[in-house]
Amino acid sequence: MDIKELNEFYFQLQMRCNVLMLGLQHRILETEGGGYNGHYYKNSEGMYERAEYPIPVITVKGLCDIEVNLDSVSVTAKRNRLNTLDYSFSRFSGVPFEVFSIEQYLDEDYYAPGMSMETFRENMRKSQEKELEFSFQFDREVDRDKMYEFVRLLREEGFYY
Repeated sequence: MDIKELNEFYFQLQMRCNVLMLGLQHRILETEGGGYNGHYYKNSEGMYERAEYPIPVITVKGLCDIEVNLDSVSVTAKRNRLNTLDYSFSRFSGVPFEVFSIEQYLDEDYYAPGMSMETFRENMRKSQEKELEFSFQFDREVDRDKMYEFVRLLREEGFYY
């Protein structure tokens, strides 16, 4: 890939981020744009790998980070572990998510798609952590109104960052 192609690729990624950010800002959410590299993703074998390339990130202050990835958009937020033990997650149906350790996030997954809720609850009961980190997954072309509604849902349901 030459510099022109790389620039066009990142321009499209940043434009996607801008659309989502505008959908949040005009509704009086305090946001901050930025980016980071050194994030981790799961490879095809389910192992974490470090990504050196940067991605745009929208921080909704006090609530979540929205990461505009190459092939998806993920929303990362925290929740108190004790308040999550008996939580139903019914309001999040249809949104794939993972839950992992904040202290040992590369080693310990509390929940991954395909895992039963009973196993998830058992994993939480065994933990001594105060908080859990959630990563919700969306299609790369997620609508900005849908993202706003989801961020609002996170706030209503006691998530934070």
